[in-house]
Amino acid sequence: MTARFAARLALGASVLAAGVAALPSAGHAAPAPDSATLAAVTERDPATGLNRKYPVKAGEVVPAALGVTNLGDAPVKGIVVQIRVLDDLDLAVKHDNCWYAVDSNMESAWCGFDSELAAKQTLAIVGDVVTVKADARPDKVTSIVFHWYSKQWVDAQGGVQQLADGDAGQDTKAVRGTEAALTLAERELPLPETPRPINFAYAQLVVPTTQPTPTATPTATPTGGAEPTAVPTGTAGAPGEGGTGGDGGGLPVTGANIGVLAGVGGALLLLGGGGYLIARRRRTRFVA
Repeated sequence: MTARFAARLALGASVLAAGVAALPSAGHAAPAPDSATLAAVTERDPATGLNRKYPVKAGEVVPAALGVTNLGDAPVKGIVVQIRVLDDLDLAVKHDNCWYAVDSNMESAWCGFDSELAAKQTLAIVGDVVTVKADARPDKVTSIVFHWYSKQWVDAQGGVQQLADGDAGQDTKAVRGTEAALTLAERELPLPETPRPINFAYAQLVVPTTQPTPTATPTATPTGGAEPTAVPTGTAGAPGEGGTGGDGGGLPVTGANIGVLAGVGGALLLLGGGGYLIARRRRTRFVA
């Protein structure tokens, strides 16, 4: 009985030790939540009440509204947005206040703004952010995910560059943009029913309809390979018009054709006369 109890105690101790080892250390503790109360906002479709879906063509910029509202009672000094797209949506324009990372079919950008966001104020990004690839497919053009943070929270995690590196694929690093910085401007955008710092904007690829290519009606070619000629308006000799001349599609019965008919008639007369003589000669022999 004592041995069995000791075995159970040893097993429990080993399970407890394994559980403690599996707990994250202080150095890898989950980050504290952002103290700023931010809501990611975008345009909504008045017909459905859902987030707007932006129709775009291949190669165009998606004019999505990527905004943020400060729901708190105190201003937020400095804000950061993380933007993520998949497949045939692209972060083609690289702004110098953003760090860009790629992991498989996902692209992300972490962009910092020094603007102060007053209580209950709404700001939105000004500038081209998301584009559609030139060879995009409809099923590969979907959503834009954007998540807002306070600069204070981002700095506590090591800064914009370090967070962007966390989105980069294996053995790669985030790259800072070199073009003009994105900016923010005030804009009225509706709050979602459940305000959160993360939200979605949607794109829909518009595929142009192809017009059928007109095909030429084949024209019958006369025997012998001769090409038919068009009949000018008002020219005599066109087929069915009783004409006797011109450059129409039908040839008038003149000259050579009359000669051919006369020759054929003469040959028939000769054959008829020859037949008559032969018949007469045979009849003479029979009587004799």
